Amino acid sequence: MADIVVFGGDGYIGWPLALELATSRPRAKVLIVDNYLTRRHAEGLGAGSLLPIRPLPERIAAYREVFGLDNLSHVELDSADPDQMTAFMASIRPEVIYHLAHQRAAPYSMLGLKECIETVTNNEVGFLNLIWLVKEHHPDCHIVKLGSFGAYAKAGLDIPEGNAVMSCGGKTSAAPMPFPRASDDFYHITKINDGNFAGLAARKWGLRITDVMQSTVFGAMTERTMTDERLHTRFDYDEVLGTVLNRFCVQALAGLPLTVYGLGTQTSGIMTLEHCIGALVSLADAPCAPGSHRIINNCPKVYAINELAEMVRLEGNRLGLNVRVSRNRYNPRFEDGVAHDYSVETRYLATLPEPLPMRLAIARSLEVLAEQRDAIRVSCVEPKHDWIGGAAQDEPGSFAARGA
Repeated sequence: MADIVVFGGDGYIGWPLALELATSRPRAKVLIVDNYLTRRHAEGLGAGSLLPIRPLPERIAAYREVFGLDNLSHVELDSADPDQMTAFMASIRPEVIYHLAHQRAAPYSMLGLKECIETVTNNEVGFLNLIWLVKEHHPDCHIVKLGSFGAYAKAGLDIPEGNAVMSCGGKTSAAPMPFPRASDDFYHITKINDGNFAGLAARKWGLRITDVMQSTVFGAMTERTMTDERLHTRFDYDEVLGTVLNRFCVQALAGLPLTVYGLGTQTSGIMTLEHCIGALVSLADAPCAPGSHRIINNCPKVYAINELAEMVRLEGNRLGLNVRVSRNRYNPRFEDGVAHDYSVETRYLATLPEPLPMRLAIARSLEVLAEQRDAIRVSCVEPKHDWIGGAAQDEPGSFAARGA
């Protein structure tokens, strides 16, 4: 039995989320479901987490020892396997399900045919299994799923929180419509499709689904994960699984120049890990109405990539690292540097505490990661693949100018 289920609970976000849910709700039974896909990918890529992470059973044993609680457990299961999911979903009675069981790296989905199909199968079949089985067994359960802010079309329009009345050619939509979505990678296309699946499940089956359109998350720790080294969450920094600030922080610690892709004027929404966890945990107590596909924009601030590099440079120099920035050496995603001026509606975020300033989050992460600097694998950081389909490059700068 479980009150709260966290699919993908061994991951970067899933583990601190499960920790926070379990510690803040000691009477609730929290169950982690994971098939360790990210661990296998990291190993296969010759990369891995800079912060050492324990196997999930050891993490949970450490949780019980550190916090004196016995309400967190786990099961190994592949959410994209319909037989496994059918048996599992019939055996539980959850009030809330968090769906984070994604292949979550856009670069991975662009490596080649195998990786693309794996991404689409894992993400879309896994979510379809979930909503069909919730319909059959737990129709009143609240599903909280991770969408992605990167699934919104870069149209230069203000982005509403949820559907909005649209106008085109002098005509206005008869009802609110979803904001346009588009993607330059297959991972984000799966997030677009997930949103369509969720909308149908709410409209036709009466399910209650909260879709968190989340920007990129950064941070090496939360208060809970820093309680004991056995509770660390993962911190990927390689070219495929690592995100922009992760890569910058590791480059600063390793004495490498921060490699800004293209000109660095392109923008990205980025939030702190602690803010991400706080928002997700709050939704356990805030279910939407039956038949609702509620959309929440969790994008507290948008930064130009150059701004992020400058924050890392300043905080790194404060620690005596002598950080340098290199622009336009690489552009594996063929980013054009165009930055659209738009605002994002974030009504739900307005009800939550103010997030930690990004520069402070960078400073804290650098201090924590500095203890692991000798474990940095320099060869993992700089890109060796472009987004045409994963062709390996013999020379680091061989595709630098393309799309610049």
